[in-house]
Amino acid sequence: MRTFNFFFATILMSSSLFLTTKTFAQNQIVAWQTTMADKASQKHSVHNYDNQGRLMSVEEPLQDLKTNYIYDTLARLKRLDVYTTEGIVKVNYTYGTEPTMTIIHPVWGEQKRISYKDERGKVTEEKIYHNKELVRRVLYSYTAFDSIFGKEVVNFYEQTKDGKITPTLDFIFSGNKKIQNPVHKKYITYFDKTTHQRTKEVIFIDDKKPLEDKVYTYSKGVDNQVLLQKTHYTNYETNAQTVVFYSYQEKTNAPTFVRTEVREGENMLSYSSLEYIYQNGALWQIINQNFVSPYAKSEIKTNSLNTSFTKKVSIFKDSKLIRERHYEGETLSKTIDYQYIKA
Repeated sequence: MRTFNFFFATILMSSSLFLTTKTFAQNQIVAWQTTMADKASQKHSVHNYDNQGRLMSVEEPLQDLKTNYIYDTLARLKRLDVYTTEGIVKVNYTYGTEPTMTIIHPVWGEQKRISYKDERGKVTEEKIYHNKELVRRVLYSYTAFDSIFGKEVVNFYEQTKDGKITPTLDFIFSGNKKIQNPVHKKYITYFDKTTHQRTKEVIFIDDKKPLEDKVYTYSKGVDNQVLLQKTHYTNYETNAQTVVFYSYQEKTNAPTFVRTEVREGENMLSYSSLEYIYQNGALWQIINQNFVSPYAKSEIKTNSLNTSFTKKVSIFKDSKLIRERHYEGETLSKTIDYQYIKA
């Protein structure tokens, strides 16, 4: 079951660093991967930009992927051409009151995602079609201060497999079996009336007892800035819990540490952390550690024989990611170096 996405999956990670048009003044970023076992060096990825800083293409030779980005006259993304081992996947975007994304896959067929907006420009409904069959419908509602309050998801077909084209592009299948009585999954978000911060998210199935919930706790930082301190996610079917703790610098409110614990009852199933290290006020390193085997909290160890422990150290210079070190246990397994090229 897919659950909430967490902070550590979206902050300053990998390719998301390369999508900005202002931070980097280069035409190309080339990444080279070196594996320690055989000292082999291979091209990991190439990001190409135009003179306006727009991302034009991404090459990922180790994944046999290449993606071209095409823009319209208003500099909006118009089309993606994704070259895969199964052929060319074309993704088309149209804008206006009913923005539409159409994915044409050489094997899986066509998927169309249509969004419907109200007079304020807020998306109130989405419909997803696979080969002209309605697969999913999503309804949105908003608070008085324009934050999403409710979301209702209705799936009309049983999903048969995970149709992932790239790490950021999904394809939703209609499957072989139409659901006679579609399940209505409702997401309700609660907010603090004063700060307008989220305090709780609850997922219901057909308005019955909660299936999942996520509780947010906050603290005050410098200049009374509201800072997320903890999130606590609970799945009531499996008794699984995920707790995320956040720490910040006292003088700047910049993040310093994020710890994630996944539990089932009293058992710790996994543990991960993100540590942010700064030099002269600038980000220098992000250390990401993951323990994926069941451990009692007091038994978490890091040693070269512990293959359930992985670590990635991301190193930055002048706000640019320049190197990643990947570890299995405490043994360095590979490095990825980033080269910034200005034409």
